[in-house]
Amino acid sequence: MHLDRALRDQPEHLFSALRSIQRLLEEEKFQENVGRLRLALGRGQAALEKRAQERRDVLAQLRQQPNAILLARADQMMRDLDVTAEERETVRAARVRLREEQEAAQRELDRKRMLREARREQEQRARTERERAEQRERAEKLSYLAPFLLGALKKAAREKRATTLHEIQDKTGQRELGCLTNQDRLAILEIVEKETPSDRPLWSTVLAATGSEDALRLHRELLQRLNRPTADDDAGLLAEIHTQCVQLSRQW
Repeated sequence: MHLDRALRDQPEHLFSALRSIQRLLEEEKFQENVGRLRLALGRGQAALEKRAQERRDVLAQLRQQPNAILLARADQMMRDLDVTAEERETVRAARVRLREEQEAAQRELDRKRMLREARREQEQRARTERERAEQRERAEKLSYLAPFLLGALKKAAREKRATTLHEIQDKTGQRELGCLTNQDRLAILEIVEKETPSDRPLWSTVLAATGSEDALRLHRELLQRLNRPTADDDAGLLAEIHTQCVQLSRQW
């Protein structure tokens, strides 16, 4: 029976099923059939009212706060044949409101994302400025210390002796010379040797002449930076250093 199907799984067809029962009642002559039809009509009207109440409840929730789940339920209920124009307008307005709220939420997300990106860019610029300032300060410090170091290296070469940065620190009073990082040591030695002709030994050879592991490693790295040839092993490097220290002493 059409009503049974509507009651079971096609509630949107309840209204048309009831209209069919009403037409049959108007035409039916046998009292027994009339009784059955009236029972069916009562069941259908109760189900139709229940369905209408469910629809009103969903629409009431939509008016308060629309969401996608409620809209999906409402869209399904809009297939009911007894839906009013007012109910359809409620669903339309809820859909518009939900779309506007979603768009507003997306705009807010975009605004926050842009703020985060702007903050990250600002922090990155600040870090870059700090790094540049530190680099400038480092370069200025090394440029200031370089003449003291060069003078001490020349003095050691004239006196035909090896020396260390710590010893030069003590003799020049420039305490920062003794606490430079390896990179700063290389950088300041590059500054010291920038006027040294490529066919002359480096003044910093007197630092390597101590023969310590750190001194030899620093000297080898400096030679590589200055694109000067160097022996592969420490014994050969020490022999080169000795020869160059003799050459330096002869320059005086």
